[in-house]
Amino acid sequence: MVNELELRRKAKESALHLKKKPFLSSRKAQIKIQEMAFVMLAIVLLAVIALIFFMRVSSEKIKSEGEFAKQQTAISLLDKIASLTELSCAQGTGTICIDEKKAEIVSSDDYQARMKNIFQGINETRIRRIYPSGDDIVVYKAGKVSQSYSTFISLCKQEKVGYSMEWKCGIALLELGY
Repeated sequence: MVNELELRRKAKESALHLKKKPFLSSRKAQIKIQEMAFVMLAIVLLAVIALIFFMRVSSEKIKSEGEFAKQQTAISLLDKIASLTELSCAQGTGTICIDEKKAEIVSSDDYQARMKNIFQGINETRIRRIYPSGDDIVVYKAGKVSQSYSTFISLCKQEKVGYSMEWKCGIALLELGY
């Protein structure tokens, strides 16, 4: 009988031990799962930060390339505008110059509608006199200017000297405003 009681007691202890053991192993498994979840969360967070950094660098590169393309377009337009027949001198010297009288005619309100096709995408085209100083000539104005590009040009006009006509030239700045 003692053996039987002892066997029962041992069976109860082992049953209690078995009941406790799954609880302990289940708790360890939960801790491992939590650790793995935190590690995965850290990896995802690191990937998101790397993606944000990559996107920012890429967007800055795209902006700078766009600005460079806009600058190259402006330089090309400055050259084209300076050699427009509506503005250029008939001097025949081979240098690019703008006729002051023609520029003043083109800047009149009557001519603005015709110039709209030539100056597409440009908000303002201005000739700023440097030497001899004088008033600016606004060749075309369609809106507010946020950024401008410019180049130096010869601004010339014909004057009567004695019995002949001579070209008198000065220095001006041709500005394109976007």
